[in-house]
Amino acid sequence: MNVRLSTLPVVRRRRPILALIAAGMVTVSGCAGATPSPASAPADAAQWITSTPPAKGALDSVSWNLLLEPAKLDPAESANYGESVVLSNLCESLQTLNPDFSISDGLARLTANQERTELVYTIDPKARFWDGKPVTGEDAAYSLTRVWKPTGVPYWSTYFSAVTSIEATGEREVTLTLRHADLLLEKLLATSAGAVVEKAYSKAHPAFGTPKDPPMCSGPYRFVSWKAGSSVTIERNDAYWRGVTAKTKKIVFSFLQGDATQTTALTGDAVQGMFQPPFTGLGRLEEHGNVYYGKTLLTFYLVPSKKPGPLQDVRIRKALFLALDRKAVAGTAFSGAALPARSLVPDTAYGDVTPARSEGTGGSPAELEQAKELVRQAGSPKQPIVLVAATGITESMNQTLQALVEAGKAIGLNMVFKPITLGQYYGMFGDPKGWKAVDGDGFGSQWNLPVADPLAQFHIWGAPDDPSNYGGFTDQQASELIERARAASDTGTRDQVLSQADRRLFDQLPWLPIVEVASTVYLNREVTGAPASFVNWYYPWAAHLGAAK
Repeated sequence: MNVRLSTLPVVRRRRPILALIAAGMVTVSGCAGATPSPASAPADAAQWITSTPPAKGALDSVSWNLLLEPAKLDPAESANYGESVVLSNLCESLQTLNPDFSISDGLARLTANQERTELVYTIDPKARFWDGKPVTGEDAAYSLTRVWKPTGVPYWSTYFSAVTSIEATGEREVTLTLRHADLLLEKLLATSAGAVVEKAYSKAHPAFGTPKDPPMCSGPYRFVSWKAGSSVTIERNDAYWRGVTAKTKKIVFSFLQGDATQTTALTGDAVQGMFQPPFTGLGRLEEHGNVYYGKTLLTFYLVPSKKPGPLQDVRIRKALFLALDRKAVAGTAFSGAALPARSLVPDTAYGDVTPARSEGTGGSPAELEQAKELVRQAGSPKQPIVLVAATGITESMNQTLQALVEAGKAIGLNMVFKPITLGQYYGMFGDPKGWKAVDGDGFGSQWNLPVADPLAQFHIWGAPDDPSNYGGFTDQQASELIERARAASDTGTRDQVLSQADRRLFDQLPWLPIVEVASTVYLNREVTGAPASFVNWYYPWAAHLGAAK
């Protein structure tokens, strides 16, 4: 049947574009938590914004809370809420991801041959590291090679599969040679995958990226201190090679966790700003300061594990997608700071790719009947479908998974919600056999794309052995389309092939998209200027922060 579907560092074996820790918490039956105040989030993604009002004055210091303490301040191993939000202000990439999700020159200007198999990056001659040394082609080649051929955790290396060589071809020039065009890789050099660190400094500091040996970069802020378990402090780079325009002299990052703790700190002005503040506190935060709802690259998914069972059957996945009232989940579990997912990735990521979209948002009488029919076609399995979550992480995740359990029961499935420890939950990501310890068929994850390109997600599903393909999803037709799109040098052809891949993947639902989560930012009434869109992992957002008056 063709269903119409129009705080701790994360442990993982590679980078990915993974946002394990959803920011919101909402009270769930059987779970402790504060009753959320209603928020006035826009009901339409068209109303989600790109930037907060520009700063009007200078500030000596701003206190900012991170969802996680950084695991390591090394851009080659950065793809999470802790380290990335700090490093985006310290380390610059060859290209820049802008708040409107466009890509522009960063440290370097890109020149490519007609086939786009030779990418030459010419570094701005004014570019300097914090220690005053020039940013060179050798520095860039060293930095990119660390990502391409990592000696530690391979965060980004799968994106470099088309690369055959990376060489410094001039004093301020680095050249990437590819076996075929890869437009996604070109975009990703605007993320920390394309960040440049000083080669000599890095090689002289074997503990590079730790509190003992911080990075040496070229950004508008420079590292000051890292008090493990307490805070990270950065200060304005008053010798910044582009010219000093940042209005805030110092930023002190804390790592307060838990929605009640975070909300109290924000409303009490112990913390002046935060990306992805707790959903339970949005109403209170709107009364005290300003909550902005920004354009997003975030989706909350139900991710199947590799456990054999009903969730491996596409008919069961489709049935759950149809049965779950995703609009209700967006309004309750995410306090309205989300919209029901109708496509595999957020609308903002598609560009000129034509997405397959669901006609409904789940849970309607007609959709429930379709779901029940799919369950019957799948043999009405009686085996339990166990959905797992570490309940201390987010109430939004807990409530979403419990809603899935109830939706599954309503269509005849044997659904179970199972609380697990934080370590067991992280094991679902870091260990392909992690499901065995908890007997988990699936888990929830708030996941982000690094850039606005659906291929950034599709390439995971196109490779069964990709470390982020947690359920081992495989579909030969989809994989072939994804590979064709990856190698296309013409954007028109690429978009057409990606549209075909999207339709094929949407018919298979490798992961179940539940809601598109707004990129939220809280600022008290004294502070403004941060971008609202989801670019804070790779864009120097603090350089725009300043006094509201």
